[in-house]
Amino acid sequence: MPNRTLLALPVLLLATTARSAASQSAPPQSAPPLQLRWELVGDSLTNDGGSSRVLFTLTNRDTKPLPKSGWAIYFSALHSAQPGSAGAGCDIQDVMADLHRIVPGPAFAGLAPGASMKIPYVTDLLSNGSSAPSGPYIVFDSAKDVGVPLSDYVAVPFERSVGVVTPEIQYARDSGVRDIAVSDLPPVFPTPVQVTRGAGELRVTAMPAITAPAELASEAQFAAEYLRPYVRSGKGSVALRLEVGPVEGQSSPEAYELVIDPTTGVRIVGVSPAGVFYGLQSLRTLLVPPPKGSGLVLPAMRVVDAPRFGYRGFMLDVARNFHPKAAVLRTLDLMARYKLNVFHMHLTDDEGWRVEIAGLPELTTVGARRGHTLDSKVFLQPAFGSGPQVGRPFGSGFFSRADYIEIVRYAAARHVEVIPEIEMPGHARAAIKSMDTRPEYRLSDPQDRSDYHSVQGYPDNVMNPALESTYRFIEKVVTELAAMHREAGAPLRHIHMGGDEVPAGVWVGSPAVQAFMQSHGVTDVNELWFAFYGRIEQILKAQGLVPSGWEEIAVRKTRRDGRSTTIVNPGFAERGWRAYVWNNVAGWGAEDLAYRLANGGYDVVLSPVTNYYFDLAWNQNPEEIGLDWGGYLDMEKPFEFIPFDYYRNTRLDRRGNPLPAGVFAGKERLTDYGRNHIVGIQGNLWSETLGGDGRLEYMIVPKLFALAERAWAPDPDWAQEKDSARSDALFREAWSRLVNVVGKRELPRLDRETPGLNYRIPTPGLRVTGGLVNSSTELPGFTLRYTTDGSEPGARSSVVRGPIPLRGTIRVAAFNAMGRKGHTASLKAP
Repeated sequence: MPNRTLLALPVLLLATTARSAASQSAPPQSAPPLQLRWELVGDSLTNDGGSSRVLFTLTNRDTKPLPKSGWAIYFSALHSAQPGSAGAGCDIQDVMADLHRIVPGPAFAGLAPGASMKIPYVTDLLSNGSSAPSGPYIVFDSAKDVGVPLSDYVAVPFERSVGVVTPEIQYARDSGVRDIAVSDLPPVFPTPVQVTRGAGELRVTAMPAITAPAELASEAQFAAEYLRPYVRSGKGSVALRLEVGPVEGQSSPEAYELVIDPTTGVRIVGVSPAGVFYGLQSLRTLLVPPPKGSGLVLPAMRVVDAPRFGYRGFMLDVARNFHPKAAVLRTLDLMARYKLNVFHMHLTDDEGWRVEIAGLPELTTVGARRGHTLDSKVFLQPAFGSGPQVGRPFGSGFFSRADYIEIVRYAAARHVEVIPEIEMPGHARAAIKSMDTRPEYRLSDPQDRSDYHSVQGYPDNVMNPALESTYRFIEKVVTELAAMHREAGAPLRHIHMGGDEVPAGVWVGSPAVQAFMQSHGVTDVNELWFAFYGRIEQILKAQGLVPSGWEEIAVRKTRRDGRSTTIVNPGFAERGWRAYVWNNVAGWGAEDLAYRLANGGYDVVLSPVTNYYFDLAWNQNPEEIGLDWGGYLDMEKPFEFIPFDYYRNTRLDRRGNPLPAGVFAGKERLTDYGRNHIVGIQGNLWSETLGGDGRLEYMIVPKLFALAERAWAPDPDWAQEKDSARSDALFREAWSRLVNVVGKRELPRLDRETPGLNYRIPTPGLRVTGGLVNSSTELPGFTLRYTTDGSEPGARSSVVRGPIPLRGTIRVAAFNAMGRKGHTASLKAP
């Protein structure tokens, strides 16, 4: 899961500040009357990014001066101040990972009551509001273990006019979308294998008579649940039959046939209960609210369908920022509705351990809590704006054993497999700190003097592979997870064992490692990797499991022409290991890694950062949230992905610039053998920037629609067409169909059936022609409203019904059927 924007940072002890102040009085128990403001001042742009000039303004609202020493203001930020760039006699230091602090320097003279001071600094170019510092708090030297939140804090939203998607650019992009009437849209989503429309229609006035064998009792309950909002109460005469049986021409266990007949009613046959469930999801897409007083009308048709990939996954990171059970269940509902069948739970990382393990209470008492700490012995340090207070939502939290069992059971009822991920040997700081007081499960060598920093800036986040207690811990965790899955009635079939981003320099200073290497004849510390995962394999084998992990588990480090490189490790492939491959970034050198691994016999899940990392911001605009290290991710990126030949239409780099000719020259292509080892596609949502209500769903929807289409639907015609011009034309037509289906049918349906879903509403495009402003929207079906006085459009603002005369400042926003609006686009008259 290599996805960080942070560089390896120097580590400072939380207990220290720039200068001591023995005479300072004890800090207040409540927030001191300090006001902190952060704002972007300007940018210096270069071809490879550039830098940003930013400014803290600290105002003393107290009746007493802020002393010239003896305090520090801590904050979280996914960026660092350039060394020596801070002003006003202060320094901005990196503490650890994303935790930083402002400390007074020798030239700082204190801050009088009512006075303000400006603290400028320079950093790498900031992309959007997710870059802003968060969770600030002050610590006084006289009570270094007490952090007091600075509640009067504002990060000023910023704007940019260069290097962004302007209203004009958005309008040009939208102009390629053809408006399609709802009646002409494909009736079923995701696109099925075959749809045959029949003659006539089936009218349903009351709840159909649902018949199903005992093995489909759950599906029968879902059928009634789906139909209830659309029909009157009472028993109707229409039949709805659910059956398990063969589906003509389909071998997938998830295949189904849906028949709607005006005479005989509705019949769904699935090769398995999962197939029946997916047939019901297709039936759901046909449910339209009937006019008052009339019944539900279903068009006569026959659908024969099966998924392209058996693995259609979505990963949610609940470790870095916690997402409670209710949010997880809601996510599972969305997945099941659109026929995704694997929920990968990233349960552990450096910043949090999020599941209760019987017999290891420290994992949640220490590893699931964050707050201001000097040593991470009682809880972990703040991260991603969680602040100094222990127990704050998103920073702290975990799933109890009962919660986890409920999640697994809830998912299984919807034919979604839950795959837990336990990060190791890297990204394991939460586990390591939690086990420091449990010698029988200790994960670090107390005598280890290795000097390393992870990509995220941690110097102490890698398990020690030479300790027998490490494997005792892993065995305990795996055993307890397997037990919870059995209790949920959904035995554990796969488990993800991490494997990514182990930094250089680990283990070399560990006496335990040196003794292990000597006794086992190992001369290269990198070979410990194979000893570690060999033991993991044996632990999993006892539970009937085979290891899965990020791409690093499938490669071997070596050197070529004096340079470090990686090659496919054939040993683990022969034993059935599964690799999740994220790195396809053009120009980084590993563009063909997924294909090399599949050709080498690994089962591969494609989760490329450029197309399926949902935590990437929608675009370059500052009002968006998310990261940008791997580019930007809108709904088109996952839709345009060609799983078996993604070189073909990869034309831009992660910054949107045209790729040089020959960037894929010499890269390995997927063989027929390799195709059989591509098991599926997965979208990943990492949660560093999701520490707040509503952000989770904003980042998932509508991107999820494109993931569902690409994972389920047959290989599209535009991906098979050899002629590039013809392929582009077919793609534009397919894209028009998707955005019309999403904007006119699926999102309105979610508004009705999933109240409060905070999906992203499109930002309008605007273009001036002859003094008139024309507007557009990426997803047809939304209502555009505008103002001409520069104020924000509201639910009562004028509806856009044609060109708007350009006078003053025009602001336009899209609104959904519930009156919720998206971001505003604006143009100002010259």
